[in-house]
Order: sequence, then structure tokens, then C-alpha cells
Amino acid sequence: MLFNIQHAFALNDAQLGVLLAVAIAVAGGSSAVAAHFCDRVGARRLLWISLFAWAVLLCALALAQGRAEFAAVLVLVEVAGGCIDTAMNAEASHRLIGQAAALVRLHALFNVGALSGAAGAAVLIHAGVSWRWVWPVIAVVAVAVGVWALVTDNGTALDAPTSAGADDRAAAGSRAAAGRSHPLRRLRRDGLLVLLAVFALAEVTEGGVDTWGVLYLRNHLATGVLLGAGAYVVGQLVAATTRSAGSPLLARLSTHRALIVGGCVAGGGILIESLTSLSGVAAVGLALGAGGASLFWPLVMSSVSARASQVVSAVGAFTAAGYVGWVAGAPIVGWVSETLGPARGLQVLAAAAFGVALCTALSREAGPGRVSGGSLEARHDPAQHRDAR
Repeated sequence: MLFNIQHAFALNDAQLGVLLAVAIAVAGGSSAVAAHFCDRVGARRLLWISLFAWAVLLCALALAQGRAEFAAVLVLVEVAGGCIDTAMNAEASHRLIGQAAALVRLHALFNVGALSGAAGAAVLIHAGVSWRWVWPVIAVVAVAVGVWALVTDNGTALDAPTSAGADDRAAAGSRAAAGRSHPLRRLRRDGLLVLLAVFALAEVTEGGVDTWGVLYLRNHLATGVLLGAGAYVVGQLVAATTRSAGSPLLARLSTHRALIVGGCVAGGGILIESLTSLSGVAAVGLALGAGGASLFWPLVMSSVSARASQVVSAVGAFTAAGYVGWVAGAPIVGWVSETLGPARGLQVLAAAAFGVALCTALSREAGPGRVSGGSLEARHDPAQHRDAR
């Protein structure tokens, strides 16, 4: 819908990039705060509260008429979305500790939603229905999911001891409490700082594909909405298939090697899109870029959940880092597109994707029982993992 939104509010690429950057920057900060809220009241409670707020704000966004009004509501929509991301990832990562394949399959559901949303919006816009009607439809679904989360909320925090492993988990929590006020120090102790930086770079690519890949096809190669969205749908279908059917293979490859593969596929696809003037070839490149970039988030979160001493807090920090990547990518690509041409903007995204592969290849891979980049052993109690699951 970005093509229609951009023209409705007379935004150029640079202005659109700044608007997205501001909205996502605020969302990134809110996701870090939300992680601490998860520790105290539970991810499920945060999830249904955020879903209800998101639904109301989506309706307000559909009604916004002026540019300033639209920008203000968009920021609030992204804040609610950031809280949903944090709650969802915190609970999933906590419950699926040590189950990388299951976590990757879970994230395949995101791609199912993404391709369904893109396809539905494309059909509506092609049929002449205003793009503003898409958000109220999503709001109805959000309310339904929010009610589901509400009735299944048991009111317990994620890290609350609940079974035979309670004493061990309480002791681990006491040991971790000393570092709670220094999250970066704790991430460094767990050997996760390098991965945090790589993840932020990865999200420059993933967010850029979602935002600029389709917009490039519609704006600068003059393709219709069905082809532009269709290429993105194919990319998300490839991603969903890869995440669901290919998750056992990805688990055997290890996060380290799978990130290298995903970075190369994403970078190559985006580069193809930027170098060709043929819309069909560009669509194939976009599909490859979306498919490769989709591997970043679940693979990194799987590694974080296995290596972090405090899973919920670490997931919150990585969620915030992901939003930082989106923040950095939106205005940079928008400015480059506006000043040097849209193809150069896409090539910035390709460079970021190849950078993910290169940084991952140059970093030390974590071996069994250890974390790369740190001096401490990762001592996760198997009984604790069984209790978490």
C-alpha cells in the first residue's frame, strides 16, 4: 500500500524514509521497555493489551486525513506493534528453548500472514477499493486474537518458577539479578554483542525488502499492483516453505551457516532486482531477497534463546536492535534513492545483506556448551529447559 500512501500524502522517497524511521525508532524504544514489563506481568498479558490498542489505532490510521495527523497515528501504531512483537517473541523463545527447528517453523506463520496481507491488499486496490479499508479489516482480526490471548492468560510471568526445576531457576534468577541493571554487560558476558550488531544489520535488509522492494517495482518499473505485490507474495511463500519444511535442515546447518546462506541469497536477489530493467526478472530478484532475508529473525532468536542467561530480557534487546536496523535502513535508502537513483538505494540493501553473511563468516561459531565471542561457558541446565518447555 506504500505506493498509494506515498501519493495520497505527496511524499517523496526521502520523506517516506524519515517518516518510517521516526515511527520505527519510537517502536524500538518501546519494545525494550516492554521486555521488562514481560518479566513482571507476563508476555500473554502484554500481548492482549497491545492487540486491543493496536486494533483501535489501526482504525484511527485509516481515518487520518492530514499528513501530520497520519504521521502521529502511524507512530502510535508502530509502538503497539513493537509491543506485540516483543510479547510474541519473548513467550515463543522462552517456551522453545533448545528447539531451533520448532522456533523457525513458528516464524513461518509470520510469512503466511505477510503473503496473505499483501495478496489481499493487492486484490482490493486492483478492484478499486481504497487502501484505507485494509486496516479496519486487520483490526477486526486483531481484536479476535486479543480476546483469545485474554481468555488463555494465566496471569503468571514467564520467568516465574512453576515446577520441579523451580529452585534451580530461582537460583539462576538470583545470580542474573546482579547484572540486570547492565543489559549490555550481560549480553557481552553471554557472547551476544557481535550477534546483536549482525542482527541490526540484517534487519536493514529485511525491512528494506518489505518497504522498498515492492515500491521500486511499482514506482520505477511501472508495474501494476498485482505484479508488485505478487512478487512479494512469492517471496513470503518461499520464506514460509523454507522455514517450515526446511527447518530441520537449517537446524543441522547451525545458525552460523544458515545466516551466511540467507545473507547471500537475500543480497543476490536484491542486486538482481536493482540491475535489471525487466519487470519479470526484477520480480524474481525481489522474491529471492524476501525469501533469504526472512531467515534472519528466527535464526537469530533461536540462537539468543539458547545462549542468553536471561531469555526474556535478551529477546527484548534483540527486538529493539531489529527495530534499530529498520530505523537506519529507511532514511538511508530513501535518501540514496532520492539523490542517486532508486537502483542505488536497493544496492545499499544488497550490501547490507552481503555484510550480514561476511560478518557472520568472520565471527567465531559457537560450539556445544560455549558462546562465541565470550569467555564464559553457557551453563544451561537441561532440567531448566524441560521446565521451560
